[in-house]
Amino acid sequence: MNTPYVIETNGLTKRFGRKMVVDHLKLQVPRGSVFAFLGRNGAGKTTTIRMLLDLLDRTSGISKVLGLDSVKGAREIRRRIGYVAQNEEMYDWMTVKEMLWFCKGFYPGWDDSYAAEMQAKLELPGDQKIRALSRGKQAQLALLLAMAYRPELLILDEPTAGLDVVVRREFLEGVIELIQEEGRTIFFSSHLVHEVERVADWVGIMEAGKLIYCAPLEQLKSETRRMVLSFPSAPANTLKLPGLLHSEVVGKQALLTVRGFGDKTLAAAHALNPSHIEVEDLNLEDIFVAFAGKA
Repeated sequence: MNTPYVIETNGLTKRFGRKMVVDHLKLQVPRGSVFAFLGRNGAGKTTTIRMLLDLLDRTSGISKVLGLDSVKGAREIRRRIGYVAQNEEMYDWMTVKEMLWFCKGFYPGWDDSYAAEMQAKLELPGDQKIRALSRGKQAQLALLLAMAYRPELLILDEPTAGLDVVVRREFLEGVIELIQEEGRTIFFSSHLVHEVERVADWVGIMEAGKLIYCAPLEQLKSETRRMVLSFPSAPANTLKLPGLLHSEVVGKQALLTVRGFGDKTLAAAHALNPSHIEVEDLNLEDIFVAFAGKA
């Protein structure tokens, strides 16, 4: 079924006892996008992914992947997607070559030539035991195993957690290269916001089990701005603007981060009678901190 969304949820909810972990989630991931699913640790990202893949029972609501119900179509979904979990575990006594041979048996669509090409690009030695690989190389092997049968959708759940800065960058550069070559849909869960900014074109922000924002990255960046208002003397800490996410007073300046920036925002800022107004662009990490703090 060729739908415009590869992932759809409506009212998706998960409770553990009295604790609400995912709260009536409504999410749509466009086909062909690189979707960054952002949130602090404990925001509900991994729980959502596990429900999407029927690895965890949902309390209520609807979830679909590739147009199929996550529960009724679980087997078909797993055949058509690639999944890299946080701290992916593999049989570490196997060599890379043996692991590739082992996994190949589960997927009729496995592409030997493509797997060999990826192995060469990622510089994974076939005769090396997995336990002897660095954590970065193990993460790259997990990506190779998820990609070798050319899945329609690739789900990455905190794939760089626990890796050092250099290895994380190498891993993400490998992902970027594969994305550019294949043009497939990527659903990328992470709390390392600054590292996914150059990968993603869509962003969803989770906080305390709720989806608090979902839009194309460029839209998010264009409508979320920091306004620096200068005053003759120190302003009050209670300045208000439409869509205010975060405010901070530094000396005679008020730093106001707003959502939905536009002419109305500017008019409201001028009404506060500052001596000067400066509008600043924000990177994704600054925006995420403002949204998460507001939530």
